[in-house]
Amino acid sequence: MQRSRGLAGAPVTWGVWERTTTRDDLIPARLLLRTVAEIGYRGIELGPPGYLAPSAVAQSGLELVGGFAPLHLDDEDAFTSDLAEWLDPIVAALAETGNRGPVVLADAGTHERLAGAGKPDEQARTALTGDRLARALDRVMRAAERCRVGGVDAVFHHHTGTYFETPEEIAVLVDRTDVSLCFDTGHAAVGGGDPVELARIYAERIGHLHLKDVDPALLARVRGCEVPLEQVWGEGLFCPVGEGMVDVRAVLALPQLKGFDGWIVLEQDRKAVVEGGLEAVRAVEEANLRFVRQALAA
Repeated sequence: MQRSRGLAGAPVTWGVWERTTTRDDLIPARLLLRTVAEIGYRGIELGPPGYLAPSAVAQSGLELVGGFAPLHLDDEDAFTSDLAEWLDPIVAALAETGNRGPVVLADAGTHERLAGAGKPDEQARTALTGDRLARALDRVMRAAERCRVGGVDAVFHHHTGTYFETPEEIAVLVDRTDVSLCFDTGHAAVGGGDPVELARIYAERIGHLHLKDVDPALLARVRGCEVPLEQVWGEGLFCPVGEGMVDVRAVLALPQLKGFDGWIVLEQDRKAVVEGGLEAVRAVEEANLRFVRQALAA
């Protein structure tokens, strides 16, 4: 199948992320790489350290286009451990490929923030302020500089259930650091923003783009305090592209993004996918890729 230039996949679509690393029934790395290449993607993000080897990515014909590094930005001791256990291995893996990444930095989140995700009052109540916010922003800058010293670029991913989730928190991050954004259409919507408007506002700061869609009915249940966000995440909160509330076509059509030359990563976050579920995910991924190709060609 023909590859799409600049379009990449991510292990989290296949249920491989930091909270599934201890499972032994996930899709084997080489099988995942072969499937992603066959679907037609040109690249893939790294996933958790130790899952994908850069050499295996290269052998698959895919490019390694970034790696996700969750960091505890409100806890200095945990942050220091994260640098050694998460950030440094990702920097080393990306540097090994000879490209500049980027490392996708993000806050690691807390149970309190996850419990309040999608709920504006709780997001406001638990937001970082004052010295805690200043220290968190300083850690973002320190992590980004550590990436640069290692020879790779860094971007920051606003993310559900973290201290940088809402439009107000994204604005603070942009205003008080010089780190480019990994803009995520799905997390922007869950965080209470309009993905199209936020993409327009921050177009010049976007260095990496994650495309995903959100099921509005499931999100409404979270905002109505009927169910916790973590439950609907497993039920398909992030739905196939074009079937939810995010106007992905409008994001890609923004004049401000016409010159975007970074990677566009299609993600449909799943909690875990065992090998027997591979073909079902593959069918959805093929449809997602067709949708985005058509949107880019319009």
